[in-house]
Amino acid sequence: MADISIQRIKDATDQPIPLFHEIEKRIGEVRQRAFEFFDKRGRELGHDLADWIHAEHEVLGWPAAELAEKNGEYKLEMTLPGFSANQVEVTATPTEIVVHAAIKPETKAAEDHVLWTEFGPNDVYRQFRLPQPIDVAKTSAALDNGLLKIIATKMPPVTAKPIAIANS
Repeated sequence: MADISIQRIKDATDQPIPLFHEIEKRIGEVRQRAFEFFDKRGRELGHDLADWIHAEHEVLGWPAAELAEKNGEYKLEMTLPGFSANQVEVTATPTEIVVHAAIKPETKAAEDHVLWTEFGPNDVYRQFRLPQPIDVAKTSAALDNGLLKIIATKMPPVTAKPIAIANS
């Protein structure tokens, strides 16, 4: 099992997160691709959700994932077949976990005459909003046989403390 490094951001308002800018760009690509499906169909209304989902899968690729909660921790598992640990980035903020995995294919030898190929760059982005805040310092990630496993410890609940008011 290979450990994955985690970018830990305790307060997302302190610094801009470059990964989020990239996600916004990719969402724009999804929007454009969904419009292309709509346009190709002759701008027929009533298929906007199907167009969007089809475009998301085509542009972003959505690997299967599962979020579970046990003993004060969130356990997130996500399939990333074909990726190695050095191709995976995990960003943890108190309210979400973002996974980015990228593969750039190797070029074939010049003597190969490729008739067609489906190999190309493979970029995966997934953003998981969490039901409760997590302690980013107590978040770990590992990749084992194409399965990314992330464990994030939930922050203890904040309790209200009474404050004595002094008379003046």
